[in-house]
Amino acid sequence: MTDIPAHYWIYIAAVALAMVWVAAAGMRSHDPVRRRLSVLGLVLLVATALWVGGPKLAAQFQSPTVKGLIADAARLFGVLWWVLLAFMSLVGLERFVWRALDKRKIAVPKLLKDVVRALVMIVALFGIVSAAFDQSFTGVLAASGVLAVVIGFAMQSTLADLFSGIALNIERPYRVGDWVQIDSNLVGQVQEINWRATRLRSADGNTVVLPNSKLAAAQIVNYDSPAPRYRASVTVPLDASVPPGVAKEALAAAALKAMRVCADPGPTVETKAIEYTTVIYEVRYWVDSFNDDSSVHDEVTTSIWYALDAAGIAIGQPMQLDRPMHERLLDHVDLFRTLDGELRARIAAAAHPISFHAGDDVVRQGDTDGSLFIVARGVFEVSLDRDGRRVPVARLGTGDFFGEMSLLTGSPRSAHVTALCDTTALEIDKKALGPILKADPSLAGRLGDIVLHRQLANDAVLRAMPPAERRTATRSKGAELLRLIRAFFALD
Repeated sequence: MTDIPAHYWIYIAAVALAMVWVAAAGMRSHDPVRRRLSVLGLVLLVATALWVGGPKLAAQFQSPTVKGLIADAARLFGVLWWVLLAFMSLVGLERFVWRALDKRKIAVPKLLKDVVRALVMIVALFGIVSAAFDQSFTGVLAASGVLAVVIGFAMQSTLADLFSGIALNIERPYRVGDWVQIDSNLVGQVQEINWRATRLRSADGNTVVLPNSKLAAAQIVNYDSPAPRYRASVTVPLDASVPPGVAKEALAAAALKAMRVCADPGPTVETKAIEYTTVIYEVRYWVDSFNDDSSVHDEVTTSIWYALDAAGIAIGQPMQLDRPMHERLLDHVDLFRTLDGELRARIAAAAHPISFHAGDDVVRQGDTDGSLFIVARGVFEVSLDRDGRRVPVARLGTGDFFGEMSLLTGSPRSAHVTALCDTTALEIDKKALGPILKADPSLAGRLGDIVLHRQLANDAVLRAMPPAERRTATRSKGAELLRLIRAFFALD
């Protein structure tokens, strides 16, 4: 072995100092990940020294066998060097780049992470090949050009999906969780965006996988951008004899009755067309998310039907003006629906309308005014006192009623009821119902049974009882309710 040159010792000393610095930095850190990276860094430096210094060391020996062994060991450490570098790069990206961005609330697309990882692995692969066969890195890249062309032709569609995915992640027309419409024929919620395709979940719960290249060329409507609030609509045909003002007011109030329809901005109604004896109205309303569209649409259409039926307006047919509106409203009240027509007519005649402006309290929780209200026009909001504030729990529209327990027993109001817009309600108080009950005291028992049935339907504790106990509890409640009604109206 010949004498080792001075510059080789300088090289060894530099590597040794670098190893000492990395080891010291790892020991000072309390982060276990940093410590592991320091250990890998030490191994990487050792592999660097042996890989780069191997040929210089081999030159110091005369024996071909020794030179061959040192050269083979140098190539092995070169392969190890590239493997360690790739592993450390991936761990460092995950620990110090992706997590740091997540902590700053910067969403990094999964596709971008996958592409960066793939690039790191490809570079490492080329490096491993160059080290294993003792070729220059640039030479390996040049030799792989022909292979890359062949692979490119074979993977045209896959590469198109990949680059389209990159473009979609840069432009970000949608994000995971957004509801989107693709080319006017597919609506779904984005579940995943990967390097090749985007996965959607349709409204029916099915999974739809679309290649990114198709999406890049498609027309995309994002229902959650720029805000998740979404406007939907319902088309309603009404008889042309119905005054437009009356029709629009009834339709807007019916849509507002749905609890998940936004009150601000509230529903609007526009006249879309006049077709012979029919006027087509479009009811537009806002919901907080497209995810609620289907169920809210059902609530709105159901509310419109009941509101128009209570107002005597049949959809697509002439107005029903054969009976007074007061009597038609009583048909929608469970308390009076089973009564004969004469009794309902007497109660309707005793009712009197009261108008309220938006924001007016019709009743307040705890009041003891003793009357029942039937909504004739507009929308009321029911709310309860919780933690010092009012919490909305329901909305009432045309044909709905409230206050039956106060009317029959004089019990305090169980909730606040507030007008959401200009409204009208029919009030039936003790003075109106008292003479009718005195003339027919048996009516008290019938009304008590109806109220009891409504209470039991909402009593979860009672429904959970065994049948025998439930029957006993029901009889007890019914007897107590009848006693309160008879005492309140002095029927004994």
